[in-house]
Amino acid sequence: MDLNQAEVAVTTQHLIDIRQERDSLLRMSDFGDMGEFLCTCSELFPEEETPEYRYTKWEEIPDPLINREWLCPNFFDIREAMEQLEEPDKDFFFDWCDRYGHDISTEDPHLLVAHYLELFGNVTYIDDDSCPDSGDDSLLYYPGISGNYFDNCFPRFEVFDDNYD
Repeated sequence: MDLNQAEVAVTTQHLIDIRQERDSLLRMSDFGDMGEFLCTCSELFPEEETPEYRYTKWEEIPDPLINREWLCPNFFDIREAMEQLEEPDKDFFFDWCDRYGHDISTEDPHLLVAHYLELFGNVTYIDDDSCPDSGDDSLLYYPGISGNYFDNCFPRFEVFDDNYD
């Protein structure tokens, strides 16, 4: 998901009501803020004084940021903040927001992204690379851990003796 590649098909409620659905596909990367976007939308429908915009289709925009009647007012701030994240992390970021109750449509997106990066950083993915220290069927050996956790000697008898003198 890349908000810079997002596209939205815009029409108005009036055109839907009179059954003359005509929508225009807009690339969100062509706009810097919500004011520019809304000005372009009003230029697309000059015959309407106070249009109610409806979004019939969208791509590359997560559902919490758009629905048929609403586009998140701080969409462009969110897009700017998300540029700090690498591609695989963008989906994980929205899952993290959902899981921990962060509403990205109302909270400061820059602070949320900074908090996410503080917790997890940008994740680096290694595709199909095996660990260099392990063979195909072998277990990894970590001397620091195995030396502390796997005690091979038997417990001393005095621990279980009734006479503690």
